[in-house]
Amino acid sequence: MANSFKIGDLDVLVVSDGTARAPGTMYFQGTTPEQWEPHKRWLDHEGNVEFPFSCFLARSGGKTVLIDTGLGQINMMGFTGGSLIRELASAGVKPEEIDTVFVTHLHIDHCGTVAHVDGDSARPAFPNATYSWTAEEQAHWTGSVMESAFMTAEQKAYLKGMFSSVEGRFEPVKDGHAIAPGINVISTPGHTPGHAGVVLSSGNERAFVLGDAISCPVQLTETEWSGLGDMDPKLARQSQEVVAREAEATGALLTAAHFPGLTFGRVLMGEGRRYWQPV
Repeated sequence: MANSFKIGDLDVLVVSDGTARAPGTMYFQGTTPEQWEPHKRWLDHEGNVEFPFSCFLARSGGKTVLIDTGLGQINMMGFTGGSLIRELASAGVKPEEIDTVFVTHLHIDHCGTVAHVDGDSARPAFPNATYSWTAEEQAHWTGSVMESAFMTAEQKAYLKGMFSSVEGRFEPVKDGHAIAPGINVISTPGHTPGHAGVVLSSGNERAFVLGDAISCPVQLTETEWSGLGDMDPKLARQSQEVVAREAEATGALLTAAHFPGLTFGRVLMGEGRRYWQPV
């Protein structure tokens, strides 16, 4: 399943690599069932938040850009993905057509299809692409964190193979960098040290693609709730506030990698609180 959008003259396709689920009170630690009562629209019947591994394909200026690659076949707390290549094929997109792969951050559920890794063998999943993320992200994930207990052995092996596979193809980017005409990087640190999103701009239309700067739309209303993956929750909430304020003020569309429905939405105000309304 894929959803197509137009941001001015930009063509955007949203596809899912798979879906994970977690109880809202577990993912947002410290929250209670009572606090979730006003926000049941974001929960399934079992009280779980659904987290699709969304990936975004944008075409501009003759370039095809893929933003995030999902989880792939790697096990993450019992969940796997692996649907991205098939979903792109269903939309008529071949891996060879991708010019740039931009990864918002290097948590495994965003970079899991950057490469095909099998033991000591690794090759890029998109053979003609340049691969980009921020230098801060690269430094963090190639540093001492690789020796920590934070990741499983499978995840560490994948990342090492991934870095090897894109060597010579990796181009670090920073805030404001133009990936393609109308596709620009926006720094949103906090979830990880070098986390960054993308701003899509064409004519008078703009849209934010935020990776994990916001994990669930509930955070636009409950602005102090932080998810399990945030490495610096305070900084993550500051990054969230900057983008949410701009989206609300300008009417820009906004989405994030784990927002439901493979869609964009608008940040609106009601009863003194922000909320996200899908388009």
